[in-house]
Amino acid sequence: MKRARFMKMMASCLVVIGLSLMLSTIGTARADLPKQLEFPPIEFEIPEIDTLEFSNGLHGYLMEDHTVPLISIIIMYKTGFPPEDKVGLDQIAGWAIRNGGSIQYPKGVIDDELEFIGASIESDAGSQVGQIRANFLTKDIEKVLAILSDLIMNPAFDPDKIELRKQNTVEAIRRKADDPRSFGRREFAKLVYGDHPLAWEPTAATVSGITRDDIVGFHREYLRPDNAVIGVSGDITGEEAMELLERFLRDWEPGGVSPDFPEMEYHLAPSVNYIYKDVNQAYIWAGHLAMNSHNEDRPIADIMNYILGGGSFTSWITQRVRADEGLAYSAGSRFGASPWGYGLFYASCQTRSDAAMRALSLMIEQIEKMKEVGPSEEEVADAKESMINSQVFDYESADRIVRRLTWFDIVGLPLDTLEREFESYKAATAEEVGRIGNEYLHPEDLVILVVGNRDLFDRPLEDFGSVNVVEIEGEAE
Repeated sequence: MKRARFMKMMASCLVVIGLSLMLSTIGTARADLPKQLEFPPIEFEIPEIDTLEFSNGLHGYLMEDHTVPLISIIIMYKTGFPPEDKVGLDQIAGWAIRNGGSIQYPKGVIDDELEFIGASIESDAGSQVGQIRANFLTKDIEKVLAILSDLIMNPAFDPDKIELRKQNTVEAIRRKADDPRSFGRREFAKLVYGDHPLAWEPTAATVSGITRDDIVGFHREYLRPDNAVIGVSGDITGEEAMELLERFLRDWEPGGVSPDFPEMEYHLAPSVNYIYKDVNQAYIWAGHLAMNSHNEDRPIADIMNYILGGGSFTSWITQRVRADEGLAYSAGSRFGASPWGYGLFYASCQTRSDAAMRALSLMIEQIEKMKEVGPSEEEVADAKESMINSQVFDYESADRIVRRLTWFDIVGLPLDTLEREFESYKAATAEEVGRIGNEYLHPEDLVILVVGNRDLFDRPLEDFGSVNVVEIEGEAE
């Protein structure tokens, strides 16, 4: 009993001593608040990149990284837009290049071969660009390149696999109205883009009408070395990559046709739109066309949007709508860019129905504030710091660096785009960010879309203008 009492006393003393030491440490070496901490400025050392040029017109980039015995390869190619009656062709064809097997390697054989060596090959297409990606151990490079090259040059496009994919896609289309956030975002894009192909969306009819011949034609026209860029990273030298890729891809012939990228004119077409959905929440979007990827103002627009609604809880829209008023489950904004047209700007939120119009009004207020007043120097400084710090992750791996270079090349952006962005972020001022908000935000010309049950709204949607009712299959009011 005495021993137990003694041990209990000792434990109490140790707790007191520990607390005293902790408090004395805090008193003598107390850290400042996080915002008061000072760190050396971030500087980037641009890694060495090799360029690759092949006899068939293929070109690309390589970055060595011998820390682990792994290699990654990515091939990007431009696809343009499919015909309007075949919307979805790029997605089905991009998937089928890998999943329809090849002449020498049917799909089941490929799956077994890759699983045995712990490698992967994937393919997809959409948003005007297709991709084929491979990841594998260095020792297996010849095996993977044999499979990869046969998929590229001799895809089998198994009819049964294609038909199954079409059926699954059609079923997903029929279920699209189940998720108000996803289908609302797509409908908003269609309202803003109008009759441009960026507004087109696969339907059950367009997907069902896709044939194997359409997929063969897609492959023949677009998956060509002179319409593609390759990126290689990992445990391989430039000389090794050139020798192996030249050997395996030398029969990959150039040709085909140029992808179709219809010109897009910047336009503003304000409207108020409503989609009935029998739910007790409202999903709201308000925005317009944003910016082309080649616009030199784009990095400053990133800072502007970070302050407006892209900076999580620190942004105006999130703070005002969600934190201050408690009206939204989620709230924010996006200011996008597109390499072959214009991206989308929108503020959005998901809120309870009886606060929907209040939340919409608050979002519009913040857009107006950014256009007419602009941010403070402190807000710009915080946003700049966040944007600069986030760029660290753009350089975190050789694979990520090469993927970005490959993307910049395929869409026609300068290869030093990341460095240019970094310098723009560092030099940004409140005055410049305010100019961007004033020039590129148009709160008087918003396309508004609300998905929900307007009988439950706190105010009539008509207060914002004449309402256009958008009919969604299975959601008639």
